[in-house]
Amino acid sequence: MPESVQSSNTTNSQASFRLADGLGYALQQNHRSAIRLNLQHFLWRQVFGFHIHPSVPTNLGRIADVACGTALWLIDVSRRFPHSQLDGLDIDLTQAPHPKWLPSNIHLQSWDIFTDVPAGLKAKYDLVHVRLLVLVLSGLDPMPVLHHFFQLVKPGGYLQWDELDTVNMCIKKVDSSIRASALQEIKEASHAGGRHDWILELPRLLTEAGFQDAKIHFYDDPPELHLLTMEEFATSLASKGHTEAAARFTHLIQSSYQESVNGAALCFPRVVVVARRPL
Repeated sequence: MPESVQSSNTTNSQASFRLADGLGYALQQNHRSAIRLNLQHFLWRQVFGFHIHPSVPTNLGRIADVACGTALWLIDVSRRFPHSQLDGLDIDLTQAPHPKWLPSNIHLQSWDIFTDVPAGLKAKYDLVHVRLLVLVLSGLDPMPVLHHFFQLVKPGGYLQWDELDTVNMCIKKVDSSIRASALQEIKEASHAGGRHDWILELPRLLTEAGFQDAKIHFYDDPPELHLLTMEEFATSLASKGHTEAAARFTHLIQSSYQESVNGAALCFPRVVVVARRPL
């Protein structure tokens, strides 16, 4: 039996992010998801202490944010770089503000990262920023997408990729005696049997794609839950027929909240990978 069919049969009723394989953007796109994305942006800003990694030079004439979502990263960056051209690229721009509400130096354009790079975007950017594609690329070979990102960057320009580290996630407790079985199951579901371990291999993968000087930087996560993302994923699964797995996720969300009240939390470390396109 092919692996994809077998995994579908064995995980249809389980809480596993293996079910994100082949779904593309596996979360929701509505007002609640926009709120979650904006909150997420501020939490990531708090963890990193920056929008653009300090190793990236500041002479940035043109910046792209791939999978820009609500465009909040661009809006924040525009305050620091008011004279730079900032482009937001996403397959769906409905979560972003109306173009007339954006700063004048921000432009949004529809682009699917799995398709060819439009000719007008090739070798155009001093910095290409990417964040949270782990579910979008779940179960896929990331190399074609990495080659697309390489084509976006100017010779001598930079790529910055912010991502979750599902390898080193852990459960923190105020007391070791606290039970956290639901959080443990969410942890195992997020790890997805090592499905997303390639994130820690990004320096090597980016080098294979043509970049140089690729370095990974690790950041710890404060004890905050990620239940809004889980809830969106459960809703998305239900809409695609994975009703038993969706129900299991919903149950885990409710149980995990109670465990968090008791003093347990699932923490996802984060990584920032910076690489440069050779001159």
